[in-house]
Amino acid sequence: MKAKHALILFVLGVCINLVGALFKIQHWSGADALWITGSLLEVGGIVLFSYKLIQHPKVKEFLNR
Repeated sequence: MKAKHALILFVLGVCINLVGALFKIQHWSGADALWITGSLLEVGGIVLFSYKLIQHPKVKEFLNR
């Protein structure tokens, strides 16, 4: 998996959370499911990106900048 896939997963989660917030404001059904799905996608994207960052061979050089 590439780092861009993790970032796409995170951005997709943010978009779903925004739609879930709209549903929550309008008191429409399905808002809770959208929020949970969006949050899980965001956490998955962050975890995958962090793993990818840690596994990079030059991570110490990158973090010391």
